[in-house]
Amino acid sequence: MLLWINGPFGGGKTQTAYGLHRRLRGSVVCDPEHVGFDLHRMTPPSLRGDFQDLPAWRQGVYEVLDMTLAAVRLF
Repeated sequence: MLLWINGPFGGGKTQTAYGLHRRLRGSVVCDPEHVGFDLHRMTPPSLRGDFQDLPAWRQGVYEVLDMTLAAVRLF
């Protein structure tokens, strides 16, 4: 199962995710912001903007989640 928590910046999504993670044995937290932070660091400063606007961010998040779900299903 994939549980996607959506909401505004500073709304407590990460806190909620880790709270659920502590209660759900075998769960995994995948934070899509980490993909965005890495893309931001790799982009020249003059081209940096909101990483959520980058098609590479959306594709990267999809691929990480797909890979994670496939690995979790093995157990």
